[in-house]
Amino acid sequence: MARPEPAPPPAAAAARTARADKSMAPADPSQPLLGRVALVTGAGGTIGRAIAAALHAQGAQTLAADLHPPEGGIAMDGADEASVASAFADAGALTDVVHAVGSLAVGPVADMPLETFRATLDANLVSAFLIGREAARRLPAGGTLTFVASQAGYRGGALWGGYCAAKSGVLRLAEALAQELGPRGIRVNSVCPGMVDSPMAVEAERLLAHLHGASDGSERGRYLAGIPLGRYADPAEIGAVCAFLASPAASYVSGAAIPIDGGEVSA
Repeated sequence: MARPEPAPPPAAAAARTARADKSMAPADPSQPLLGRVALVTGAGGTIGRAIAAALHAQGAQTLAADLHPPEGGIAMDGADEASVASAFADAGALTDVVHAVGSLAVGPVADMPLETFRATLDANLVSAFLIGREAARRLPAGGTLTFVASQAGYRGGALWGGYCAAKSGVLRLAEALAQELGPRGIRVNSVCPGMVDSPMAVEAERLLAHLHGASDGSERGRYLAGIPLGRYADPAEIGAVCAFLASPAASYVSGAAIPIDGGEVSA
């Protein structure tokens, strides 16, 4: 007995399927972000600069924002409400936003001044809120918002209390935005780097060595011993994941917090 043909999907489901199929097939596979306009915050730093380069290499028109922006970039204080609004107004119509503003705080909670803790929240969490809110107001259907969080947001760690608290907040904010903006066709994700070969990592190593009474350079070996791949990330590897999340290949990825840490959180 012949099996009956399946019923065609409802119109709404068919339309969603068509949109998904279309989004998975860029006109030029080597330039999957062609025609998109991306704002990268924190683009004056090592990681932000690598993210902007990765997006640009895949075809996006990339705008760089930073407190000290590169030539041709947009000046922006990520923790200042008026400055963030002005930066988005200067940027104009966008399809993608990657927020890579952040700063480091290392030390025991018992010894941490309140102003240091507040400054850490401002640089990492308040900036994420302001950028996320502005992106939520401006991004169109099909837009993407990616936060550069940290594996420190997954769990607490001694001497990293302020930073862990801030980055954990970024992850929860991203999850909330993914649920709020998903019905509008906007995807929101976080990337969670571990140690990245950058000036920030060198500074972290220096501060930790001082706290441990050890020599400069001693901390890197300790960190490398806990990373299964045995090395720090190259900034370009963070950029590559951010470019993927903005691309059609990630069209069904939203609400994710992707570790980029050489397997450290699994060890």
